[in-house]
Amino acid sequence: MPRSATPSSASAPPKKATTASALARAALACLGLAILAGCATGPKLVANRAPGFDLANYQTYSYYDPLSTDVGSTRSISSQQLIAATSRELEARGLRRDDQDPDLLVNFLVATKEKIESRPTAGPSIYYGRSRYGTWGGYGIGIGNTTEIVQRTEGTLSVDVVDAQRDELVWEGSATGRVTDSMRENQNAVINAAIRDIFTQFP
Repeated sequence: MPRSATPSSASAPPKKATTASALARAALACLGLAILAGCATGPKLVANRAPGFDLANYQTYSYYDPLSTDVGSTRSISSQQLIAATSRELEARGLRRDDQDPDLLVNFLVATKEKIESRPTAGPSIYYGRSRYGTWGGYGIGIGNTTEIVQRTEGTLSVDVVDAQRDELVWEGSATGRVTDSMRENQNAVINAAIRDIFTQFP
């Protein structure tokens, strides 16, 4: 049977989530998954594989229960969408789902962090006043440099693939992007695109 998941580790038993923490985690998942819709240049992709990992040695897969993106013991909508998108990618590579005795187990992780950035900006400024000797100096236009401080939210969606028999992480992929004001309402399409991008790095 699929095992319980903990973020970044498949070996430790999960802690029972409180109602407040579960709701907070669900909100965090929605926020993190929305990042990829608002990133004009596309997400930053990173992938790592364990030494000797060969997909040809595996035939079946399943998912941790609960997933890190679930709300306590309840399968969240985000998790359902992630599962559907990931299953398409894995089955396109010849794997089949087996929830009883899988060769591979999959988990998801969503995280966000706040970043403070500063950048110089140049723009026109208008001034007026008197000359050195007290006569009217008139108006003037100049170019000045200022520093703009911007707070951004950066989110990461990660996919962990674990060897179920050895309980070892064999592959991980992630997509990182910036949260923008133009959040998409169609989360399912966002998830499909994010998982598709991540799995371009999969064997």
